[in-house]
Amino acid sequence: MDATNRHQRILRALEQAAHYLPAQGPIDVFIHHNPLHAFEDEPFEEALVHASRVCGTEPYLAESRYRDEFARGRIRLADLEAVLDEDLCERGAEPLAGGRITLRGLSLALLEHPVRCEDDVSVRWTLTESDAVERDGAAELWHACVEASTLSGGSVVYRRPPVRFRDLILAVDPAADTDALVHPLLIRWCAAFLDQGVAAWPMPGRDRGLLAAVAELYGSPFGPTESWSRALPQALAAVRGRTPLDVVAEELDRLGIPPEHEEEFITRSLLALRGWAGMIRQFEERPDRAPVEAVPATLRDFLALRLVCDRVAVEWLAGRFGRRGDLPGLWTELRDRNPPQRGPGTVARAYLLCQVAQLVGLTVHDIRGLDENELTRLESAVNGFDTLSRRRLFHLAYERRHRIGVLDALAAHSQLAPASTSPRPTLQMIFCIDERCESFRRHVEEQGQDFETFGTAGFFAVPMYYQGVDDWHAKPLCPIVVRPNHTVFEVPLDDAVATHRFWQATRRWLGRLTGSVSSSGRSLIRGGIFTAVGGAVAAVPLVARVAFPRLTADLGRRAAAAARRRLPTRLDLERSSAVPLSDGTHAGFDLEEMAGVVRRVLEDIGLTSRFARLVVVLGHGSSSLNNPHESAYDCGACGGGRGGPNARAFAQMANDPRVRQRLAAGGLAIPADTMFVGGMQDTCADTVSLFDVGSLPPGHSEDLRRFTEVIDRARTANARERCRRFESAPLDLTGIEAIRHVAGRSSDLAQVRPELGHATNAVCIIGRRSRTRGLFLDRRAFLVSYDPDADGDGAILTRTLAAVGPVGAGINLEYLFSAIDPVGYGCGTKLPHNITGLVGVMDGHASDLRTGLPWQMVEIHEPVRLLLVVDAPQERILAAAERLPAVRRLVVNRWLQVVAWNPNSGGLATLEGGSFKNFVPESTRIPVVETSVAWYSGHRTHLPPACVLAGLPTAAEAPT
Repeated sequence: MDATNRHQRILRALEQAAHYLPAQGPIDVFIHHNPLHAFEDEPFEEALVHASRVCGTEPYLAESRYRDEFARGRIRLADLEAVLDEDLCERGAEPLAGGRITLRGLSLALLEHPVRCEDDVSVRWTLTESDAVERDGAAELWHACVEASTLSGGSVVYRRPPVRFRDLILAVDPAADTDALVHPLLIRWCAAFLDQGVAAWPMPGRDRGLLAAVAELYGSPFGPTESWSRALPQALAAVRGRTPLDVVAEELDRLGIPPEHEEEFITRSLLALRGWAGMIRQFEERPDRAPVEAVPATLRDFLALRLVCDRVAVEWLAGRFGRRGDLPGLWTELRDRNPPQRGPGTVARAYLLCQVAQLVGLTVHDIRGLDENELTRLESAVNGFDTLSRRRLFHLAYERRHRIGVLDALAAHSQLAPASTSPRPTLQMIFCIDERCESFRRHVEEQGQDFETFGTAGFFAVPMYYQGVDDWHAKPLCPIVVRPNHTVFEVPLDDAVATHRFWQATRRWLGRLTGSVSSSGRSLIRGGIFTAVGGAVAAVPLVARVAFPRLTADLGRRAAAAARRRLPTRLDLERSSAVPLSDGTHAGFDLEEMAGVVRRVLEDIGLTSRFARLVVVLGHGSSSLNNPHESAYDCGACGGGRGGPNARAFAQMANDPRVRQRLAAGGLAIPADTMFVGGMQDTCADTVSLFDVGSLPPGHSEDLRRFTEVIDRARTANARERCRRFESAPLDLTGIEAIRHVAGRSSDLAQVRPELGHATNAVCIIGRRSRTRGLFLDRRAFLVSYDPDADGDGAILTRTLAAVGPVGAGINLEYLFSAIDPVGYGCGTKLPHNITGLVGVMDGHASDLRTGLPWQMVEIHEPVRLLLVVDAPQERILAAAERLPAVRRLVVNRWLQVVAWNPNSGGLATLEGGSFKNFVPESTRIPVVETSVAWYSGHRTHLPPACVLAGLPTAAEAPT
């Protein structure tokens, strides 16, 4: 094969393998995404099994976890029966054991009662030490099962041998792990190459790429000197000046990997250190998301370097097998030494059969009366319904119980929620769809029917690169799938330019001083002095943050507020030049683009009439200390950033008279006395701040005062509701005490749970707020405003699903998989985490980059797929999803549970097998309470929905 074709083949294999890598970007823009994004073309349940084989992860919770949920009633017997019947269909009536039981009866018994599957050695120990058979009075049945197992014979389980040398060698010699040799070096090299300014001395030559930099730096006699790596400097020196594809091709040949195994070999080699490989890939594909500097990272460089190291390590170990210098022969030999694995032995099979016989009521006579064919069919049915099959059905039953509870509540509540009768609302607020805003909106609405809230994706249709007045460089504030075409700068007001320049000069001087002191601190003598003196000084704020976190944070906020007052700013929002910036984006928006942004948001949320005098647009983010995953608590629709600048930009656009003229010409008239104000909600400290309030007309001072009163009561009530989920917070906290508690958590240096983030997410409702207003959804629902009556052609729903579908599913699935496998898909516990190079976290001083979510963010999460309820006709939902390939994959392959909520009849229908099936509620009643606090008081765990009378537009009574 010529070099060009070989390179193309390697590139195809590399691109295919890259799909399996984590798509997690740098830690400062942590963006929720589906960890199994590479498998979205497969049905959900099949994808989980496929991914578990590729990544070595768990597809579902442990069977014991589901059985605990079954014991406490979270899963009911009716749920198990329903999912089992749907799974078996007509096969459920298949007779077994001579017609004495059915396949359904056997499967249901195995779901209801656990059985122990052990090997021969374990069973013999159990029988000898515990005397289990005699104690249970089943000695004769046991002997009958032994005779039956002998009669039916054993089975052979075949599996493909691995393709990586490391796995082949481990199967023969468990002490010889080449990854344990190679990974420490690869980790150090990748960390140094990707470093974003933490290292005092940048890696030399990294502008030429990872492979060239490492080859130049370590390809000398003074390179790595461990016994296995003595040949590595020579191997690295040999790759200087060569392309990475040439290196990969040569290393594959030297390792002796047959062409038919090359794709799998490349995939396994990358997944062996998938966190670092994934980060290399992210820097390659999205350099605009680099925290400081976009280094020229490529996955082909990483693969070439990895294969060189792997080959050197294998050559060092080859002498143990008498194959030194003959790696192709060693690869073939090791593959041949991986024979098929046999199934359970006679004793283990007899023990399992004995347990099953007792469960389903088979007697000694029944067992001895079965011929060989009947015994084989019975054993096959038992073995076929293994722990993976049981876990799958348990999970479906777990999701079914949650789905029924929510849909029953929606059906019942819709009978109690009358439409608003207010001619003109007093106050309107537009929130992000974030499920953490559900409770905040509910507490606003409980204060009066003339207070209205809306929900939309929190970038407010303003995709932009944003550079604040103190920011180092611009960052994207938009969904991860979007590359902005506009850049917006925050600049000081004209009369504050001189002040800004003074503070910039002061900060630069302080930065140089700090850098000088830091550099001096790394020297031998001055370092000792600096450590003694500087350590004592640094201990003061450290102790203050630990001992008095709320007081310290309060002082910091006051200082920051004072600084902001000294330096008033504005957004340089309007484009003044047609010439693009150096990065190809435009500086600001033109008036037509602004009008398009405002029109889109207002039409999408159904706010085209009945405007209040004050409309507040609230972006959100989260503040906490010593928290590497802080951006994971920020706005997912803003790409892991904070949505305040987007809200500020939208309000400025909506207030522009020229924009309003264009909107009015298109039929969207905003009253002259309606003013928009952008703001920022801190979901951790439960604070709300507004931008540009000084630009409001004097006549709106009363509206602003009323908003302040409403928001203060809402954030106090919201903090109180949040505190019920924190084990460290007493259940009887008052509102003021709750505000103090959440403020303390956000500023506590030692707090590993500043807030619980999206840990309660489970539902997304797209529709009119009138249908869910007054419904307690326990901070579990993304609430997206949408008016089906204003969307005859489905264009608005299509836009809404395009923004909400990937964001909501990404958040939900990242939490789901991080909870199912906290080590494989999550990143374990926060306690050993260390930030490396401002790109990610490692366990301790060196490990693979940990992707996914830490246990402290998912420990209370119920891993269920997002229940997407859409207030629209069924055909409109299907048509909208069909227009969006990314959403279509999620819907068709059941990564989302889709429900149509009929806009006219109120009937609900679930999407099953490509078509909708009418949902019949199990219960038509719903708990009715006066206020939210009356429902959640005294409870820490998830609560079912309830009707809150204070949130309804008019008084309602419980159904009889």
